[in-house]
Amino acid sequence: MTSRRWDRTAGVDTPVSLWSELTRRSPVLAGTTAFHLMMLLVAVGLFAFDPREVMGINVWIKPMKFMASITIYLVTVTWLIGYIERPRWFVRTIAWGISVCMVVETTMIFLQAGRGVRSHFNDASSFDATIFGIMGIGVIIDTLLMLLMLVLFFRRQKKLPGTYLWGIRLGILMFLAGGIVGGWISSHGGHTVGAVDGGPGLPLLNWSVNAGDLRIAHALGLHGLQVMPIVGYLLSKRLDSRFGPVATTTMLVTFGVLYGATMLGMFLQAMAGVSIVTLWQ
Repeated sequence: MTSRRWDRTAGVDTPVSLWSELTRRSPVLAGTTAFHLMMLLVAVGLFAFDPREVMGINVWIKPMKFMASITIYLVTVTWLIGYIERPRWFVRTIAWGISVCMVVETTMIFLQAGRGVRSHFNDASSFDATIFGIMGIGVIIDTLLMLLMLVLFFRRQKKLPGTYLWGIRLGILMFLAGGIVGGWISSHGGHTVGAVDGGPGLPLLNWSVNAGDLRIAHALGLHGLQVMPIVGYLLSKRLDSRFGPVATTTMLVTFGVLYGATMLGMFLQAMAGVSIVTLWQ
């Protein structure tokens, strides 16, 4: 197998070429990515002019963080879904489903930010509780669609180098693990352990500096979707010819175990009510 059949990164060296490749892989997901990038810019603009605060931080900080994270997520999913060739109708269903879920999530977050209230864990009124419920349903559907993608990468895709393919599989598994942490956070009605949500936090990230914060493990899991495929790609590209695919896949799995152990450690530390700041002291 030659790299030309799977490695299309050589020509993706500018924003225009990246956009062209994403559009080729999935027009609907590429369009949803562009929408969220635009909404990120809108949130940045509103942040500059709207001084209102929710739980001690500017009301537009959360939309900014979510738009950035969702944009990265959508770029990744658009890239990965392009490797799945069939069944095409199933792939299109996944693409449309993820797109709708993310647009609904974005709409709810912006709606609540515009109202100057929390979007998550907000049951102050029946309307707020309904908004949070809709967001929760969207996240569940999105998670199930990613699970279906994982199944397709196990059953259908055979053209990618083994190490890269396993990077994709492990990345989706990490994402799903991050989703489980997110479900745990929702079931407990907040992300802070040992204090109430909204206390002092790290700049921009706002992770608690006084108590445990489950968002750290949640973020590590979700962004494993980017980390593991990138590591798998680099190992396959640079070391396959030197050490062989079995050795590079073993390296990848070892890295994945360490990454997963870090995520678990962050979860257990947060559950003990210990702030991440203590690691630096």
